Amino acid sequence: MKLASILVIALTLQVSASVSSQTVTFSGKNVAIKKVLSVIKNQTNYVFFYDVEILKNAKPISLNVVNAPIEKVLEQTFANQPITWIIEGKTISFALNAEKPKVSIKPVVIQKQVKGKVVDEAGFPIPGANIIEKGGTASVQTDMDGNFSITVASSSSILVVSYMGMETQEVKAANDFLSIALQPQKEKLEEVLVQVAYGTQKKKTLTGAQASVSQKALENRPITSVTTGLQGTMSGVTVTTTNGQPGKDGASIKIRGIGTLNNSNPLVVVDGIIASMSEVNPSDVDNVTVLKDAASSAIYGSRAANGVILITTKKGKKGGVQVHFESNTGIQNLGPLPDYLPAWQQAEMFNQAKLNEGTSPDNLPWSADKIQKLKDGSDPYNYPDTDWLKLFYNRAALQTNHYLRIGGGDGNTQYSFSLGYFDQYGNVDGLRNEKYSTRFNINTKVSDKFSINGNIAYQYTPTVEPISSYAPSFGSMLKLLNRISNTVVNQYPNGQYGYVGDGNPMAWLNSGSENKTIATTLTASFGADWEVLKNLHFKPAVQYRGTTGDRKQFMEKIEYFSQTTGAPTKTQGPNQLLQSADKNTYYNLQALLEYKLDLGEKHHFNFLGGATKEYNLYQFMSAYRQDFLNNELTEINAGPSAGQKTEGYSNDWALQGYFGRFNYNYDDRYLFEANYRYDGSSRFVGDNRWAAFPSFSAGWNISNEQFFEPIKEVVNSLKFRASWGQLGNQQASSNYPTYATVESGQNYSFNQSLAPGIAPNKGANANAKWETTTATDFGLDVSLLNNSLSFTVDYFTKKTDDILMSLPVGDVYGLDAPVVNAGSVSNKGWEFSGKYSTNINEVKLDLGANLTYINNEITDLKGVGPIVGAGSITFQQVGYPINSLYGYKAEGIFRTQQEVNDHATQGSTTGPGDLKYKDINNDGKIDANDRTFLGTYFPKTTYGFNIGATYKAFEISAFFQGAAGVKANVSTMIGQIGGSSSKPTSAFLDSWTVDNPDASFPRLWTSYKQNDPESTPSSFWVKDASYLRLKSLMVAFNLPESVNKKIGVVNAKIYYSGQNILTFTNFYSWIDPEVGSNASIYSYPQVITNSIGLSVNF
Repeated sequence: MKLASILVIALTLQVSASVSSQTVTFSGKNVAIKKVLSVIKNQTNYVFFYDVEILKNAKPISLNVVNAPIEKVLEQTFANQPITWIIEGKTISFALNAEKPKVSIKPVVIQKQVKGKVVDEAGFPIPGANIIEKGGTASVQTDMDGNFSITVASSSSILVVSYMGMETQEVKAANDFLSIALQPQKEKLEEVLVQVAYGTQKKKTLTGAQASVSQKALENRPITSVTTGLQGTMSGVTVTTTNGQPGKDGASIKIRGIGTLNNSNPLVVVDGIIASMSEVNPSDVDNVTVLKDAASSAIYGSRAANGVILITTKKGKKGGVQVHFESNTGIQNLGPLPDYLPAWQQAEMFNQAKLNEGTSPDNLPWSADKIQKLKDGSDPYNYPDTDWLKLFYNRAALQTNHYLRIGGGDGNTQYSFSLGYFDQYGNVDGLRNEKYSTRFNINTKVSDKFSINGNIAYQYTPTVEPISSYAPSFGSMLKLLNRISNTVVNQYPNGQYGYVGDGNPMAWLNSGSENKTIATTLTASFGADWEVLKNLHFKPAVQYRGTTGDRKQFMEKIEYFSQTTGAPTKTQGPNQLLQSADKNTYYNLQALLEYKLDLGEKHHFNFLGGATKEYNLYQFMSAYRQDFLNNELTEINAGPSAGQKTEGYSNDWALQGYFGRFNYNYDDRYLFEANYRYDGSSRFVGDNRWAAFPSFSAGWNISNEQFFEPIKEVVNSLKFRASWGQLGNQQASSNYPTYATVESGQNYSFNQSLAPGIAPNKGANANAKWETTTATDFGLDVSLLNNSLSFTVDYFTKKTDDILMSLPVGDVYGLDAPVVNAGSVSNKGWEFSGKYSTNINEVKLDLGANLTYINNEITDLKGVGPIVGAGSITFQQVGYPINSLYGYKAEGIFRTQQEVNDHATQGSTTGPGDLKYKDINNDGKIDANDRTFLGTYFPKTTYGFNIGATYKAFEISAFFQGAAGVKANVSTMIGQIGGSSSKPTSAFLDSWTVDNPDASFPRLWTSYKQNDPESTPSSFWVKDASYLRLKSLMVAFNLPESVNKKIGVVNAKIYYSGQNILTFTNFYSWIDPEVGSNASIYSYPQVITNSIGLSVNF
């Protein structure tokens, strides 16, 4: 902190002491006039006033001046040009030689004084803006705070307000005080600069497929991470959130489908540093760009097979010190919860299931008298109706977010410093996640040819969650919560807890058992930009990223007692403590060399070459002890050594790469780009260690052709793109796939006694090599109607070969299967995104939409398959998507015994009311060979659309997001029929009985057989989880200028924002469809957040 304080103070002094020179130094050949004007503006305190059309007649010039007076520079610049210049005070104005610059023309009678303030679109003051009375003599400039005072002829006078780079405004001098907000000059859409790998590029010269969103997509929303904020905002980007637990939102992001059976997450680069999305405060984000095809991301080589996400954070801008503060507080309410039936219905269903299994009516577990007591609550301790969800979950929980950023700079140095604090409580006691974050970046121009830059970010994240003894975790507590029957009492009058085999979730929640983690992340990068020769830049950089995780998990011992004798009847324990610490350290040394060359006005070349060297080390250690004297002594040393355990290990990997990029642009019409990456990985050996990854792309700006001129006023730009390239992936399940591994804890017998030792546990494959992804893309970019309407369409293919995986091996092998190159996966699809902006009277309207369709298919498993996953619910098989749902095809319900008799043999106990499965192979019997594809968790179609409107001081925006063609296995969410450790939901209500033969649900059973969804997966339990969701809604009011002035701020906004507000779906109303695609009783429900916030600029 001392270092940060010194840097901030030093920067502030530097900015405050900076004085613009009135002389100019510049050297350039055949440069545009605008370039010279930009240099003058940066090196002096002069501002310009002119019609932009004037400079279109200016010719490129050659200029070489050193500390020359401004007059001399202007004389040389405009010699032999059809342009006249004049200096008035600190304003330089231009006009064509045929006319005079706009200067004082004739005297007028002074009748009115007008004061005001000129600001930019964000509300920050604009110093040096020109205010001229149209047709009059008066003219002034704004001061450093954007204020001005001018005397004009009358209240009907018109003020012309201008500033370089801003749209000129004409304002009537009707009021005594005017607040004027200038907007940036509307650039042609194709002139906008966009992020690319290792730099920026004009949109009109892009040949790859990429998409981006600005900070506006994330600001003023109660989101918990950048990942969740991106959901539905871009085509080709699929974000799924499967958990609402604080600190563990479970959000995953995929770009153009799942391309491998291994880690399919994209590479994330934050300000040039490889990082994680969770490490970035959403309020710090300035822009997010996703590189989707090989042409865009090939230069990142081995790390880019799953796409690349480039995040740039907010930087300081030229001008005075700018301060931004925002704060919001929200209330979180739980989303859909399972619709469990009351105790009496659970008892009746249990009876019906036992009858279906052959139990005599006289021996049913619940008599009519007992069921009546469950209904009327007359004996709540022996025959309770316990609403476990109501006891466990709180109705509302608090979420707060505070953010402060200070930025600024002059022509040489720009800086930005931010602080953030995020606090999210869970809707369960003892559940909380906090994030403390800070970020500092600086860019300093040491000389005209040399600049340095630095970025430092730190995040401190404490998280706490309650746990239970069953596989100590919060998830196991949720499993117990969703299993324990309503017929079990929570607490007796003496305070003792009721219980089932796994205990009581409330007993665990109210104990001191918890898991505390503290995660930290420190990222830093330092670089330079040295113009060695004209247009030849050398850019070295060093990057560091370090993460730590400290975990302390203490579990108390819990005892349950008999309510008749008071004796202990069950103990869950012993009390135990597990402490662990992990550390990950990453280094990257990088050097770039870039050269730009223009030959004439039509031939433009760009060359980029570089090298990078990366190293990553992960270290872990843990200690465990149990049987502590009490629950207050929670230090490792306080526990006995008997039963203690220690563990420790480390692993590392390294990458070295060389890369290059070549761009050619002919007259902004014909575009070509080539990329090449040559990478070496420590994960492979011999000739397989190094691999090359090329890409090629081309573009045609059809709208820049002469024949296109007649329609260019309507179709402003039209570009066709095409690309092909290859990318690599070396992230297998192990960092050492080419080496055999051993494990300790293996005992050997010597002389009739056991001796500790080690033994091989996994086979080696010295021939393991890179996965290779080959991608093609064809795209069309269009803008129309003065760039108010624009859209992009892409068709893409992506095929990954030589996927690293472990194939099944025979028992005689004796070891875990080695990693081999055995799989191939294909993704094909298309994308659409569009935007439309217009003004309807005083309403500014912004619309946007995106749509993505992806078809995923495994194309090769080296003759193996199907490979059935855990729980026999998913499988990998050629011809089907990755992780497809797997099971029997349910054709309905047997209504009569005759239907059972006429069907393929399905089991000795099969009868009316049971599910009817399809005989896939037509062999007359239903067995494992009849299992088949049932759907996919990954949506085929994702989409999003937004609506935004501004009217005077009011803003409103709504963002919708959805998915289609996605299936969900609900088997673990609909409940079970049984005793004290089972409870059904309303899904079971319309079950088959003799009196209800046309039911939609099969007859009830308690034993594990074909009607049990967990033991026999089938299409009956697979449901369509398509949905449309109002993801966010924001309504804001911008305070009037008069109020801002009174409270001493530049501008201020108060707003309401909601997240996950409404959902439209045909899925179960009590299961969130997004979570439903990975539905589990271990999942914390999604939350609905409503917040109120304040955003202020000083």
